[in-house]
Amino acid sequence: MPQLKNAYKTPGLRNVAKTAPYMHNGVYDTLEEVVDFYNKGGGAGLGLPVDNQTLPFDKLSLTQQEMDDIVAFMKTLTDE
Repeated sequence: MPQLKNAYKTPGLRNVAKTAPYMHNGVYDTLEEVVDFYNKGGGAGLGLPVDNQTLPFDKLSLTQQEMDDIVAFMKTLTDE
């Protein structure tokens, strides 16, 4: 199906703090970088041609504290 070109299954978040590098191409080494990427509107928000991006192109406009809180939450999903 054409609409699934370059699509991939989104993995769960359990142990996400232990699974770097992040993104389909391993471009980010930290959760902070990933949250910043999405806060900027993903690839389209950065001005990249991403035909199949399903994210809105506009920024999330999260504060630094909100981004830090999201990362802190994701780190609580780590088990022993």
